Amino acid sequence: MTRNILIAALSALFLGGAADAQPFRIIVTEAETPLVPNSVLMLAAQEGYFQREGVEVQIVQVKQTPMAIAALQAGDGDMANISLEALLALHREGADDVVAVHSSDKSLPYVIAARKDVTLDDMAGKTFGIGQPGSLDQTLSTAVLAAKGVSIEAQQQVPLGQPAQRGQALMAGRVDATTVSIGSYLSLPEHDDLHLLVDVRDYFAAAPVVSKVDVVKRATLTDRAEDLDRVLAALTLAARDYAAKPDLWIGAMEKARPDVAAQTLQQLAGYYAQNWTVNGGVQKDEMLFAQTWYGRGLEQNSAYLVDPAKWLDLRPMDRVLARIGTDAGGDKVSR
Repeated sequence: MTRNILIAALSALFLGGAADAQPFRIIVTEAETPLVPNSVLMLAAQEGYFQREGVEVQIVQVKQTPMAIAALQAGDGDMANISLEALLALHREGADDVVAVHSSDKSLPYVIAARKDVTLDDMAGKTFGIGQPGSLDQTLSTAVLAAKGVSIEAQQQVPLGQPAQRGQALMAGRVDATTVSIGSYLSLPEHDDLHLLVDVRDYFAAAPVVSKVDVVKRATLTDRAEDLDRVLAALTLAARDYAAKPDLWIGAMEKARPDVAAQTLQQLAGYYAQNWTVNGGVQKDEMLFAQTWYGRGLEQNSAYLVDPAKWLDLRPMDRVLARIGTDAGGDKVSR
């Protein structure tokens, strides 16, 4: 189910002779470095941020959030990048051993793209590409389309997997519309033959919530506290570098994704100027708002979700920020 890529190795100085030390395994749901701020998870490894913090990291790649959750619960990873909605659903079902400690991409820059002859007014009966039932793109797009007066239930939903596959299916005419990130859209060859039903600004206005979080099992908070702090510090420092110097992100992405045109990366760097989680991304006010937003669709017996301590632990990021300080450039700290 998983494909492991050993990204970073520590020198003997950092290992302190512990040759049998276990790498800290981060589970991601992308087959390649994504064209969004969430790329920081892979770029921090590629560009040596983890190594400089003194922690060995292994990236574990799976398909979609459900598999990431399964891998984490099975002990096949130490941290997983999943949707916040999926984390809340876990707690709703009684699985309270997983908590959010970080967000590497609070708001995915999604768009809804379609064939040129498709409009919001005639979406009924059309085919709509989704990742899979219950995936983040489906959850958010259901709300976004509803805000536009369109019911996704009136369309034929086609599970297609990753954004790249959804984009290719749209280009090939196998679906009429789909949700992808603005990066995936701009990287599509001949995307001028398509058009946007909902752009980034309108999409976020309809679903203004934290969408992705990095989660760990409660045992990791104690058993691997030092490694976790180092991982979070590395991610935060990388985010700060990319926020302050977009060219650093462009250069790193050119190495990770040589298939993407430099002009596209430059465009995306402009979109993401304020999106980097320079203070860890887990801000209490935003998380509470997101909980309320997602909770509108949950059954009324989920009163325990009122207490964010059930699914959110701010202590690791608080330790990191106490050491490296806060950044005034965005991602305002809320406790």
